[in-house]
Amino acid sequence: MKTERLKEATKDLHQQVEEENLARFIMDHSMDVETYKLLLLQNFLAYQKTENAIAPFIKGYQGQKHKQLQKDLEQLKILKFAPEFEFSCNSRAEAFGAAYVVEGSALGGMVLARNIKKCAGLSSIEKHHFFNGDKDSLKAWNDFKNELSQQDFSEKEQEEALEKAKDTFRFFREVFRIERTVLHS
Repeated sequence: MKTERLKEATKDLHQQVEEENLARFIMDHSMDVETYKLLLLQNFLAYQKTENAIAPFIKGYQGQKHKQLQKDLEQLKILKFAPEFEFSCNSRAEAFGAAYVVEGSALGGMVLARNIKKCAGLSSIEKHHFFNGDKDSLKAWNDFKNELSQQDFSEKEQEEALEKAKDTFRFFREVFRIERTVLHS
């Protein structure tokens, strides 16, 4: 299966998620610590659920993003991870569709990592685990694209992957709508 097909099918949803995401405050360098905490929590909740749903279907899948986010949250003393969201994969094809979204986020993460250094409101944070700019993220993305291109999915399985990729963007969008109050509950 080609990533171009997934990219085209999810383009509008991807753009909506980017426009509504708190990461936009990193891009304009106005991010403050409280908003950053919420951004990290939103991402942790989304990545934890998606990576855990993907892992049983793709051999060797590591799902490291939520672990990096957990380190950031612990560093900032955010120890409660509520509310709960549900996300699942029911087949290998669906797992690859979800993983396309999760692993593809590495590209945007690299851009955010470069800009986070320019956010004066975050200067008190010494180390960023998730937005770290580590080039290994791009290697993981390229490895994933290669593995995806080697999948011999039927047309039905390709449709499953496309629909799950769309569902994954919708899931991220839902999680990204949680409010600041969850940090203080």
